[in-house]
Amino acid sequence: MYSILVSIAVGVAVGVVYTLLGFWKTWAMGIILAILVAIVTFILISRRLAKRFEPQFLNAQKQLQSGANQLALKTLEDLLPLARWQIMLKGQIYAQMGILAYGMEQDDRALEYLSQCSLRSSEGRMALAAILFRRKQFDKAFETMDSVLQANKKQMLPYSVYAWMLSKQGEQEKAIEKVQRALKKEPSNEANKDNLLRLQNGRKLNMKQFGMSWYALKLEKPPSSMRQYAPGTHRGMRQRKQKRRG
Repeated sequence: MYSILVSIAVGVAVGVVYTLLGFWKTWAMGIILAILVAIVTFILISRRLAKRFEPQFLNAQKQLQSGANQLALKTLEDLLPLARWQIMLKGQIYAQMGILAYGMEQDDRALEYLSQCSLRSSEGRMALAAILFRRKQFDKAFETMDSVLQANKKQMLPYSVYAWMLSKQGEQEKAIEKVQRALKKEPSNEANKDNLLRLQNGRKLNMKQFGMSWYALKLEKPPSSMRQYAPGTHRGMRQRKQKRRG
């Protein structure tokens, strides 16, 4: 956010100075120059910030891959001050922190982080809905899933997750409607075709087709062959869970 304010301030300053000096086409050219300078300034600030936070993101990924979950969480927390400068960065960081905390069985901490994550982070918002659903706060879980679908209309998993939740609550017709909406977006999706038939025949949805992206929500237990893995950040990174001692 600060990057936008600084860019606007620099642009306005340049435009005002140009106009006051009475150069060619004065105020009209001053406005155009102010806009151009603001855009260039924003790009330069964004690039400079990227050079600072991208290595930290990569470091957090390496820590997750090595099983140092708590250290990775601390690395992400250290990035929060930078979020004041870059638009949408704060929501992305909170999404990753929340998903990580959820995977570490720290549900209260995950709930705190995920409630602040970006609406565009479907993984983060679905994890938030999953926590609310597991705590039997069904209305809030459904409201959260509504926001996920609104912000991520072309992603298939959210429709099926929402349908699964509705089906669990006995809302079969509403569950069918969610899957049908998904098929309107992607008619050839086999997973949704299969689940639509299952719902129409009163059968349980087959969520295994979505792999660890589904099981990471912890609404169903994964097969034993998949339990040693868990998703990392929104970039699809996977990590090996730390073995419990004792």
